[in-house]
Amino acid sequence: MTQAPVPRGRIYFATVFGHLVEWYEFSVYGFVAVHIGATFFPGADPMARLLATFGVFGFTFGFRPLGALFFGPLADRIGRRPVLVTVLLLMCGSTFAIGLLPGYATLGIAAPVLLVVLRGLQNFSTGGEFGSVGAFMIEHAPPGRRGYATSWLMFSAVVGFVIGSLVVVSLAAALGGAAMAAWGWRIPFLVAGPLGIVGLYIRLRLEDTPEFRALADRHEVAQSPLREALRYRRAILTVAGLAGLHTTAFYLVLTFMVSYLTQTVRFGTGLALTATLAGAVAALVPMPFVSAWSDRIGRRPVLITLSAAIAVLAVPVLAVIRSSPAGAIAGQVVLGSLMGALVSTTLVSMTEIFPPRVRSAGSSFAYTISAALIGGTAPFVSTWLIGATGSSLAPAGYLAATALLALVAAVCFRERMVPSVKGEVHVGQ
Repeated sequence: MTQAPVPRGRIYFATVFGHLVEWYEFSVYGFVAVHIGATFFPGADPMARLLATFGVFGFTFGFRPLGALFFGPLADRIGRRPVLVTVLLLMCGSTFAIGLLPGYATLGIAAPVLLVVLRGLQNFSTGGEFGSVGAFMIEHAPPGRRGYATSWLMFSAVVGFVIGSLVVVSLAAALGGAAMAAWGWRIPFLVAGPLGIVGLYIRLRLEDTPEFRALADRHEVAQSPLREALRYRRAILTVAGLAGLHTTAFYLVLTFMVSYLTQTVRFGTGLALTATLAGAVAALVPMPFVSAWSDRIGRRPVLITLSAAIAVLAVPVLAVIRSSPAGAIAGQVVLGSLMGALVSTTLVSMTEIFPPRVRSAGSSFAYTISAALIGGTAPFVSTWLIGATGSSLAPAGYLAATALLALVAAVCFRERMVPSVKGEVHVGQ
């Protein structure tokens, strides 16, 4: 008896929910950085503790390419679904373990060492999630709707980030400073346990994508996916250029701007968090519409338009942000909207540019290398540029530079979509 196919809506929900869980768990670390520093890096200087905590954040970012190198080819060899189940289990387990990890007072130097290991596992999982989840989504989506379907992955990533921030803020308000510092900061990590169980249950009920199953039935699965993917040099370079802006815009809007508004512009923590939350919400609004637009007219014109817009508007918008409290919120809304519109289309573009045989390996490799070198370092480089140049507009220059790089990649982007006789758009194989 043939098993009935899983409804596409259930596939979308399962994929998106798991992605939301991953990003909620990954984002929590930054929101409780002060408490982590006090627990694992004791010392008299709070700034030194905070720097050590963010040092772990930056150092372990290097585990992302390793995760991509391991899981990307694996997804092309054994399938997207088993990899998605594995990376979610790895992310939830490492996040939950951070919530249970004793501090320096109990374990001594072993405590921060284990923190580095667990944070590294989180990044290793994130690196493995990217190419696999993108391939899984577009290969289940109908032709002409792949951009729209994939945009919900980025939508869920931002929602996961917002939920993480709201959980931490709510706990701090309910428990008070002393309890939050002593044990309350562990709760958001421990929530990963039940969230992970739900996510794993949902993902385990899915089947692999039609395209991968067709490759397996024809015995055409790539035996060395990464080696084969590296032959697509133009696609690798194009994805690297797009990924630089994709990750830089994401981390500057949702991570860097809090410290920028508090430490550089001196507007206060409350306003900084409000402006960042406004930017995150604004990012959600254009995602389904711009991605659907790209399904109709193609990815390339959308990528060119948005890359050029960010390159032109980066400096004036940051000037508005630093001008006044109202300007900070309005400017973050503009930046968030641009970022949301961009990432709604870059994810599908960076995934479908590769053929199904090497789709996960190629997109994972190019994306995570660029993310580690350009986007992951964006907060650090932006902070360094402010000190080196003495200009609070320097981060906008970095954003504009990555936008120009993405613009070149967008111009060189080889469209894999052709219009049908009905005016719909289909992805060529």
